[in-house]
Amino acid sequence: MKMMSRCRLQRPLCSVYLAAHSRARLRFRYASKYLDCRHTSNSSSTDNSHVKDNIYTIPNALSLSRIILSPVVAYSIVNGQHTTALALFGIAGFTDFLDGQIARRFPSQRSLLGSIIDPIGDKLLMGMSTISVWYTGLMPSWLLCIILGRDIILLTGGLAVKYQSLEKFTLKGLFNVTDGTIEVKPGWHGKLNMCLQLGAVIACLSAPIWSLQDSPYFHNYLILTGVMGVYSLVQYILTYRNVMGKVRSKPAWMDESKKT
Repeated sequence: MKMMSRCRLQRPLCSVYLAAHSRARLRFRYASKYLDCRHTSNSSSTDNSHVKDNIYTIPNALSLSRIILSPVVAYSIVNGQHTTALALFGIAGFTDFLDGQIARRFPSQRSLLGSIIDPIGDKLLMGMSTISVWYTGLMPSWLLCIILGRDIILLTGGLAVKYQSLEKFTLKGLFNVTDGTIEVKPGWHGKLNMCLQLGAVIACLSAPIWSLQDSPYFHNYLILTGVMGVYSLVQYILTYRNVMGKVRSKPAWMDESKKT
């Protein structure tokens, strides 16, 4: 009898909780084949605060080593040390794979700092390497424009969605990557595009070593990378447009400022 009465008491409480939070969840929730934006609950923020100070982890050390290696790789490319640059680029890429595996398998190795410096290390390595191989004439200019242009457009679109979802506008809130209000999950095209870009940098570094500049396979691979980059960008633009329709037309802080 006590268990039955306890269950009866809990059901109304659960229904009240869901009713109170349904609007907040539906306001930000958008799930599609390519991208998922959702409003996370307060429990996630408490979990983040719990691991906030856990900065001395193996994944963080690996991400930091990737950040340090990025200018070294770029320096080697510019100075024509292609074999050294290729080896260092491979080591840096392996650290990216390794820190992700460790963070997924061992929850104690996760940290907020890691969620920030890991993507910074990735973009820094890819950006500096791509610009360096273009600067030395190993990569065509049109492919550089596609790779960098795609990243800039995606960053701008992500900031636009984050801007619309803010309850109160602050620069700290806009650029706070640890806030789980908007969560973007890359689709298959984004993952494939990243793999092709990594392969393009490796191919460009390998071209002067094994004399691949005149190979039709080399040029066709670069064309494939460019086509996939454009396709991935178009898919993200269409998805971001749908996301902007799901979130509020005007940020809440803008409406509150008019009332005051």
